[in-house]
Amino acid sequence: MTVGDRVELKTHELRCETSGAGERHFLCLHGLVDTLGIWKRLVPALEKRSVVTRFDQRGHGESDAPAGPYTRKALAQDAIDVLDSLAVPRATLIGHSMGGVVAMEAALQFPDRVNGLVLIGTTSQCRSRVADWYERIALAGEERGCDGLAQTIYGKESHQKIPGNAQGIAHVTRMLKSLCADPLTPHLKDIRCPVLLLVGEADPMGPKASEIIRDALPRGCATFEMIPERGHWLHLDSHEAVIDAIDAWMPPQV
Repeated sequence: MTVGDRVELKTHELRCETSGAGERHFLCLHGLVDTLGIWKRLVPALEKRSVVTRFDQRGHGESDAPAGPYTRKALAQDAIDVLDSLAVPRATLIGHSMGGVVAMEAALQFPDRVNGLVLIGTTSQCRSRVADWYERIALAGEERGCDGLAQTIYGKESHQKIPGNAQGIAHVTRMLKSLCADPLTPHLKDIRCPVLLLVGEADPMGPKASEIIRDALPRGCATFEMIPERGHWLHLDSHEAVIDAIDAWMPPQV
């Protein structure tokens, strides 16, 4: 059974869905311009093992877009507020791409609430060229709405539809841009929970980004696995491999 709800926070509401049963809890954090629906192939397996919650991050899908700018800590607070709304004391966070950035920030800011991280195709820093690309995306959203976002990300001929609030997504994109001037990498030494890093061999973000995270984490903290011949959305095109990796890695429930 899946329970859908809206989590009411101080300045905005977030669309949220929860399913499964058990003492363990997974919280899924999607990437830029995705929604909670991106977890559709992973959830059926996860909910056989645990309770699993996914939500549209602010500005995305059916969630609200409060006034910006947005910070990493603010988005991490959203994740913790969702757990609070469900009376969940600790959870394992599964973050894809931008969601992985939010998950790492949550583990740093709220270490007593996070008992593990599964990071799929994410990064902890970016170069100035990537930061400039994020700025182009943000400007396109502000000037031309969700169509501008789609054309800048996927190409001018793309018919891809992006659900959400373009202004809010622009704020989230600038949060990612901040990884250039203010990278997460030097802070990762302070993460204390187990971390599973999964990346596709053909991920355009590059396996190196995940290797940088692995090397910055405390010794013995990280498990790294590269999935051959796969790209950025492992939870869609290699969901069985993702589940196998989670099963082999699963941190103890405490």
